[in-house]
Amino acid sequence: MRLFSGKQDLKLFLSTMGVILISEMGDKTQLTTLLLASENPLYICWVGLGSALALITASFLEVIIGSHIIARYLKPVTIRVVSSLLFILLGLLLLTGIMGGLKQ
Repeated sequence: MRLFSGKQDLKLFLSTMGVILISEMGDKTQLTTLLLASENPLYICWVGLGSALALITASFLEVIIGSHIIARYLKPVTIRVVSSLLFILLGLLLLTGIMGGLKQ
């Protein structure tokens, strides 16, 4: 069995990796990993492996839930619309300071 059966598979893989990599930079997970590594400089490898395993596990669970539960009951267009609306709502909540504590 080949890992990538065509250009479309490779394109999907690379675009997924790129979007996730960019969106994960500087988030709470990265900052927590940074703080844990700075507290225990002798254990950087273990902190890195623990962080990587946690991200892989979380991503795997999201893929399973998305593909086996949500995709069975909702059409792709419904998922796109709902996720877009939730993204806009979260952005507005962050900008207004209702969520995230930006108000001073």
